[in-house]
Amino acid sequence: MVKRVLLFTLLAALAAFPAGAEQLNLPAGSALHCRLTQAISTKLNFQGDAYTATVTEPVVVNGHEVIPFGSTVQGRIAWMLRPGRIKGAGAMQLAADKITFPDGRSFPLAATLMTTYGAEGAKLNGTEGAIYGPTSRLKDLQEVGIGMGGGGFLGTLFGGFHGAVIGGAIGGGVALADTLRKRGPDLTLPTGTELNYQLTRELAIQ
Repeated sequence: MVKRVLLFTLLAALAAFPAGAEQLNLPAGSALHCRLTQAISTKLNFQGDAYTATVTEPVVVNGHEVIPFGSTVQGRIAWMLRPGRIKGAGAMQLAADKITFPDGRSFPLAATLMTTYGAEGAKLNGTEGAIYGPTSRLKDLQEVGIGMGGGGFLGTLFGGFHGAVIGGAIGGGVALADTLRKRGPDLTLPTGTELNYQLTRELAIQ
């Protein structure tokens, strides 16, 4: 009788402490597809600013859903560069720090950006995971050329060949000075920009 009571007590105690949840491991190199939930710009944002992106495709390993659709990736702008004058382009690097599931569970995330789509003129440098914006170099050269052409035309009217040379130099100089005064186009990643990450370290989910 006593043995039966002890056995019943032991079984009841074990039932009160269920076995731990199965741990699922997402290996390094796995892809994570997301979309930005807000716009980011080299004009309005700064290094260190936070950003969030929503997972658009569930990640499945061996038939198990490891990362559900709708999970949130939280990160920060690791570094940012404003576009320069005459040359250079706006650039930024987005670091992914944490992922939060719809049920509230959060896990540290180590991943690098591999591809991005949806931002006009943006290009990704795969070696460093940095996004570079459009450059204004061609537009600047066109403006200088227009200034030289306009000045040369006016110089021709009033001074022939020599006037054209002087007028072209003056017109080009004025256009160049105006171009030096302005920055190139800023890099803007609009809401909904696609960010495709690759895990650089295994992610353990429990």
